Amino acid sequence: MARQKGIIKLLGTVGDITFYKAKEGFLAREKGGVDKSRIMNDPNFQRTRENGAEFG
Repeated sequence: MARQKGIIKLLGTVGDITFYKAKEGFLAREKGGVDKSRIMNDPNFQRTRENGAEFG
């Protein structure tokens, strides 16, 4: 996690960076996760697709 320094404190998202406030102060993090195309096609995500079909 990155810490924000300076006078201007940001909240929200700019590009792939999200700025937020936590008890540690103002922080920034990069967007993460798995691509939708990988979840839909990769055999390792078969159970994920099954669960999505059941609960979706």
